[in-house]
Amino acid sequence: MKKLYLFLSFGIFLFYSCKKIAFQPPVETCLLQTDNPVSRSYSADSILAVNYNGKNCGLLPLSKNNYWIYQDSIFDNGVFRNIQYDTLRFEKTYKSLSDNLIWWQANIEVGLPDFLYSSDSSIFSIEQRMFDYDKPVWDARKEYFLFSGETANYLTHFEDNAAQGKSFKLESIISTPAGAFKDCIQFEKNARSFRKDEIYFKPGIGVVKYSQEKAPMGSRVVQLQKVSTLVSFHFE
Repeated sequence: MKKLYLFLSFGIFLFYSCKKIAFQPPVETCLLQTDNPVSRSYSADSILAVNYNGKNCGLLPLSKNNYWIYQDSIFDNGVFRNIQYDTLRFEKTYKSLSDNLIWWQANIEVGLPDFLYSSDSSIFSIEQRMFDYDKPVWDARKEYFLFSGETANYLTHFEDNAAQGKSFKLESIISTPAGAFKDCIQFEKNARSFRKDEIYFKPGIGVVKYSQEKAPMGSRVVQLQKVSTLVSFHFE
């Protein structure tokens, strides 16, 4: 009789265990992005707004449900003014029809392109070509990327201003309220007498710290305008 009770109990346990497993919701797959759209151009009518609810893996994890909260120290041309909090989200998405890439639009600035595509090793921007208004064309450019060696130097830009880019692999740990991050990369863009950005980036996480210096209108001396520090983040 005791053996019968044990057998029945074990059978009931297996039944409910299998039942529980059978009704578990499927895990949504994160799609790894590997395409390289550098130097591609798109006509304005080939980039369409889409309601994309997928998840893209890569150098920057992207989903409409992901967000990053930053503490911003705001400066008025080098003079501290106030502290505020901003939340970075990518809730607007677009598809380039010629290659089926999903482009994500940011709601705030923390050194990343406003309109970007992230692969497993690079972050690309897409911008309308200057002075081409009759038939607008959008050009893709590589903004930030993983690199061999300890440093990298390259040409980059701020809007229509040419800039010099430098990247460094950091040995030190970057500590923020969101955590301590090792193996970060420092991306630097410098347009002399116009603007300088410094971005501390953790691959797979995003920007952990960002500072912007900019010359006031009519001046050629860059002044500190903003320092953003990652406070928390949420990925799904």
